Amino acid sequence: MPYEYAILSPEKVELRYDLAGIGSRAMAAVLDDLIVILINALLVTTVALIDQAASFIGSLSTQVAISWLVGFYGFFLFSSWFGYYIFFEILWQGQTIGKRVLGLRVVMMDGTPATAGAIFTRELVRLVDGLPFCLVGYVVAGSVAFFNPYSQRVGDMLAGTLVIKERRTSAPSLHSLSQISAEPHPLEGLILSTGALTAQDYKALKAFLDRREQFSPKVRQGLADELFSKLKTKLGLELEVDSQPEALLEAIASKYARDRGLLEL
Repeated sequence: MPYEYAILSPEKVELRYDLAGIGSRAMAAVLDDLIVILINALLVTTVALIDQAASFIGSLSTQVAISWLVGFYGFFLFSSWFGYYIFFEILWQGQTIGKRVLGLRVVMMDGTPATAGAIFTRELVRLVDGLPFCLVGYVVAGSVAFFNPYSQRVGDMLAGTLVIKERRTSAPSLHSLSQISAEPHPLEGLILSTGALTAQDYKALKAFLDRREQFSPKVRQGLADELFSKLKTKLGLELEVDSQPEALLEAIASKYARDRGLLEL
């Protein structure tokens, strides 16, 4: 089973994602299900207290109201399990409380954020994935994910989603931000002209600078070297770069955007 999932973006930049393992997904599911159980336990206690109060009062209308309340609770107990996951994964773009704690996120197979429709699909199928004991089971989900090449459960396969591990990196320093500032980049003076660059070249450069924090250091270094080598040839730059060329890539992107009146990368 691969530990990484690679896709090629429209800008011809390879993006790699770390797939979430069965263990981390199981821990996130246990935490989420405990939260659902806690919510329902609090609701049971509330209903029980109201029922005792109604028995003490003893009026017929109150008893009818309690019957409706118990019926509503039965429906809530069934739907809260699905509703919890659907609500948080839509609200937090593919994360529940458990997934956020474990650093996991649901995304589409093409690497884009999970859509509401995909989230509804994968969570409604949770009833099958959770067999045989639902809140304390997930035997089906674990078995299917173990043999699936991308660790997908049944819901993921039907919805076209993956669960990935987020790379938690420190915030980029000011010099590495890909936004174009009001002042020219310090190295823009080395770039005489960007006239040889095409819009496609700029898109590839933009994609790298915007997403570089997602890559491992080794992949990031390799992509930067490869991209700079291509752009250096196109621009006819006579530069020797011993360290990471990201600063020069920033300068190229900054000058290209500034020359064409673009406000941001």
